[in-house]
Amino acid sequence: MFMGVLKLIKGNYDAIIVGAGPIGSMVADRISKKNYDVLLVEEHYEIGKPVQCAGLITPRAFDLVDCRKHILNDVRGAQIFSPKGHTLSIDGGKEKAVVIDRASFDKEIVKSAIKNGAELSLGARAVKAERKNEKIKLTLYSNGRKMEAASKILIGADGIQSNVARWFALPRPKKILSCFQAEMVNIDIDLNFVKIFIGNEVAPQFFAWIIPTDAGKARVGLCTYGANGSSYFYFKRLFKNDISKQFLKEAQSINYTAGAIPIGRVSRTYDDNIMIVGDAAAQVKATSGGGIYPGLVCAKHCGEVAVTSLESNDFSKNLLSNYQKRCMKEIGKELKNDMRIHEVFAGLSDRQFEEIIDILDDEELLKIISEVGDMDYPSKVGWALLRKEPRLLKFVGVALKTFF
Repeated sequence: MFMGVLKLIKGNYDAIIVGAGPIGSMVADRISKKNYDVLLVEEHYEIGKPVQCAGLITPRAFDLVDCRKHILNDVRGAQIFSPKGHTLSIDGGKEKAVVIDRASFDKEIVKSAIKNGAELSLGARAVKAERKNEKIKLTLYSNGRKMEAASKILIGADGIQSNVARWFALPRPKKILSCFQAEMVNIDIDLNFVKIFIGNEVAPQFFAWIIPTDAGKARVGLCTYGANGSSYFYFKRLFKNDISKQFLKEAQSINYTAGAIPIGRVSRTYDDNIMIVGDAAAQVKATSGGGIYPGLVCAKHCGEVAVTSLESNDFSKNLLSNYQKRCMKEIGKELKNDMRIHEVFAGLSDRQFEEIIDILDDEELLKIISEVGDMDYPSKVGWALLRKEPRLLKFVGVALKTFF
């Protein structure tokens, strides 16, 4: 399903979305539902492939998309391992997050968009866009064949290297994380808990993970900064590290994936006839690298503002700026706080990590984390912990003036 190439059948659309991941597909779904002509363009030949995602999300995402049937595993907590192996166990006591089959998740959203009338073109690479006669003219190539289409609105959901953002000189993300992950079998792991490994010898400025998907199966990966290949270098070290290797002794890889994550939301996500969304706009949680939930929230607003624009026949940046305003009101403050938390985390030494874990390994503080902790809104638990435990303030340092 959703493989091969669907050729363009007409040249004019109300909206064209470049990128048929879950974010772009949700935008297409929202617009096509209002009976507008929508073209959804995807450069790959199959929806959901390649998978470049850990696939750990909160159930809150299903308030936006009806994809719960693609859950592989329920998670209720996490075990965080310090550089020296001090384990912080956090048990929420109930479902706190879910692991999804990301490819099937993506396909479900695309299927909904098509059902509502959107046209899908697979294996079509967008190579150029320009304004012409108050519309956007888009040039695509598919199997060596040049095609052109025009639309009133062009939406870039085309990821971290967004061509749409580049063509129209929209800002780029502040930072880029390099990531590497493998699907692995023969792992002895409790299905209820994600394992997180921190430290500058494990994953500098970010963390490594083992996310259980099924009995004996897990996604093992990490993100870090650095030149191309740096994440793979640290990934290989996971199998030699005294802390992480105990879970990976018999592990065998099924497949590998490498990718990048943008963090630090961009300052402007719109222009005349143009909007960008998802990774293209760095609508990603800098604390975890998760982009599905914030991306879906912003996709909702992107689609709704696009409909308003089409209804009023106004495609000016003045009207389309409402998209960014709405995103900022719902989730922008949290993304800003996430980036501040990340900047503090990224500057910690291994000695400071050990001290923080020692402080947090307290019954009252663990209860706060279990009750208040929220993957989508981490600043909530940050506030609660700072109020309860003043010793944590020193790690915030000079960032305290703008923290939270």
